[in-house]
Amino acid sequence: MTKPSIEDLAARIDELEDRVDELEADTEQLEATVDAQAETIASQRDQLAHYETRVEALEAELDAATDHRKHLQQRLYAVESEDTPNDEPNTQLSPLQQLIRLPSKALSNLTANQERARFIAKDIREYATSVPAGFALDSSTIRTVLHAKEGRTPHTQTVSRVMDFLDDLGKEGVKIVKRRGTKRVIFSEHAVSELAATPTASSGRTAITDVVMGWR
Repeated sequence: MTKPSIEDLAARIDELEDRVDELEADTEQLEATVDAQAETIASQRDQLAHYETRVEALEAELDAATDHRKHLQQRLYAVESEDTPNDEPNTQLSPLQQLIRLPSKALSNLTANQERARFIAKDIREYATSVPAGFALDSSTIRTVLHAKEGRTPHTQTVSRVMDFLDDLGKEGVKIVKRRGTKRVIFSEHAVSELAATPTASSGRTAITDVVMGWR
């Protein structure tokens, strides 16, 4: 077997060095491509986060606009009903109890957040936690309940609006407190007992008017 000459070995080394150079060039190109793709992915991720934030903001604006429109409708309904005889006095009920007792035909007059407050109030014992002051319902629990009800996580502003409705309509039996950075709605034991004992349907045209008057 003929031994390779020095010239043959040198040529082989040159070929190997050329191949190494090619591989290094290919590697650099691949690294540049990977870097470019990583930057694109990061940019798209940022854009997606921006779009999600924008969608949440638009949903909150839509809820607020819907609340305002339906509130105006309720005010109009109240004015139109001022001369209607009161066939079913509700003066002994809190606005939150009256909200629970609304007949099904009146529920379409509620805003989305009013309906959410009603949904929680009518089963308050199921959602609230017993505390020394009565019963407490924190924002996290409300968010969980609404997510289970609607199949999506509600916006922070939506949760806040629902808490405000519970506070306003519950009158002296309900109040909002904030401790250690967490908002909670506190119901007195008497308020919870009344809500739990309130039937979820009533009849009569004036029920929605009475509740609306309590929201002004």
